[in-house]
Amino acid sequence: MRLRDHAEKAGFSNYVLGACLGLAGVLIVEALLRTGLRPLTPIAWPVLGALAGAALGGAAGFAGGSLILVAYYLVNLLQPQRFPEFYAHPYNTVSWLAGLAGIAILILALRGRRNAAEALRVSEMRLRTITDHLPALVSYIDAQERYRFSNRTYEDWLRMPRDALLGRTVRELWGEERYAAFKPNIERALRGERVSYEYALVQEGVERRVMATYVPHVEAGGVRGFFVLASDITQLAAARNELHAQHQRLEAALDGSSLSLWDTDLRTGRVYLSEAWSEIVGGARSERVSTVQELVSLLHPDDVEPLRRVSLEVMKGSRASYALEHRVRTAAGDWRWILSRGRVTERDPASGRALRMIGTNLDITDRRRMEEALQSVAQSDPLTGLANRLLFQDRLRQALARARRAGSSIALLYLDLDRFKEVNDSLGHTGGDILLKDFASRLRAGVRATDTVARFGGDEFVILLEDVKDRGHAIRVAEKIVAEARQPLLVEGRELTATASIGVAFGDGNAVEEELLRSADAALYEAKNAGRDGYRVAAG
Repeated sequence: MRLRDHAEKAGFSNYVLGACLGLAGVLIVEALLRTGLRPLTPIAWPVLGALAGAALGGAAGFAGGSLILVAYYLVNLLQPQRFPEFYAHPYNTVSWLAGLAGIAILILALRGRRNAAEALRVSEMRLRTITDHLPALVSYIDAQERYRFSNRTYEDWLRMPRDALLGRTVRELWGEERYAAFKPNIERALRGERVSYEYALVQEGVERRVMATYVPHVEAGGVRGFFVLASDITQLAAARNELHAQHQRLEAALDGSSLSLWDTDLRTGRVYLSEAWSEIVGGARSERVSTVQELVSLLHPDDVEPLRRVSLEVMKGSRASYALEHRVRTAAGDWRWILSRGRVTERDPASGRALRMIGTNLDITDRRRMEEALQSVAQSDPLTGLANRLLFQDRLRQALARARRAGSSIALLYLDLDRFKEVNDSLGHTGGDILLKDFASRLRAGVRATDTVARFGGDEFVILLEDVKDRGHAIRVAEKIVAEARQPLLVEGRELTATASIGVAFGDGNAVEEELLRSADAALYEAKNAGRDGYRVAAG
């Protein structure tokens, strides 16, 4: 709207200017008449005013001047005696008006060309001003590979006046060696391809890294040339190289370790994993890109929910980070233990939604195996592999808790081998160990998988029976063990028969661990005092 208003005001001003110039011509004619001079025509000076209006104000100026001219012509037409020779024949009017129209058309045409040339000159000046202030090389190269336009940055880079550059070919300006490097991309641009590439430029011992882009100038179905935009990216390239060097140093520090870095884009679900991850799950050491869904499919089913829960807590901001041990399936189908750590590193400023998480995965399989081995040693008997006293007490505590919840009963069988010391003395410790391991195997075979068999030391063993429906079940187990113990065993070429004595005690969820063990132990001594090779049930 402002541009249109401005144009309308400019047109009106030119119109008024033309009218004023035409009126000036009228005043000159009237002045000549008053001095006694009689011009041959009333429109000569007004015509000059209209033409001046056309020259200065264009079509609007000519229209303003012509309006005054026509009005003055009509006024004098009503008084032809003022200019009798002019009005004597219509030819005079027609010839003057035809001349006026021809000259006006010529003036307006010349003025239009002048305005177009001026507009072009202003446009070029503005373009050059803009490009001269750009910190990049800007130029135009024609199909003959000659420079037709260049900005001031070329002068700064090449230490060469602009006039000396224009008209020269790329080969002449840069030399054979540099032209050979440019040529493949120049040819691509002249075939109509948009080209971007990076190269090094060494000047006076100083190297620049340059990013160049060639944009083809396509016109009338052919390529007339191409535009060039080349930027100095030396600092950017240095920062990129430093970042790459830091990445390499980090990879070198992690090389040979089982620590894998991961970076998750929570918007897309894509996960970047460093080289060590491939070794953990199986495969050649290399970086890889995966998805959250793919990684979840590798988790052990029991570990999916815990990991999902802590990850959501971190993403919601209720905790700063997490560290969780879980299992992943390898390409070979086995399970490896992973210590996974993670934290949110980017959130949406408006909503606070987590956008990015970064963390590490550490292979702790060997550590877990060692821990399990140590735990096994700490909770099992090294000779027989049965539970030791510590593990048995823990199992008994848990069994009593389950019995309280379910309202069920348990039974303890406290037993040892009869006259084991005599056997051990006659056969030696090796023979005694063989006997103990054989007896332990028979005990395991005589109970359910949910029951616990433990060795307290020497020839003392304890069996925990859970969920005992009736006491007859425990009695049958005791009778079976006594019968199994009587079966002969071949030790170092000698046939050996060992018997066992058993004390049985029953309890419910309210029983006390120590009292239950003491009751079973007391029943064992009753069985021994009764002649061994049998069992006794504790009172109550």
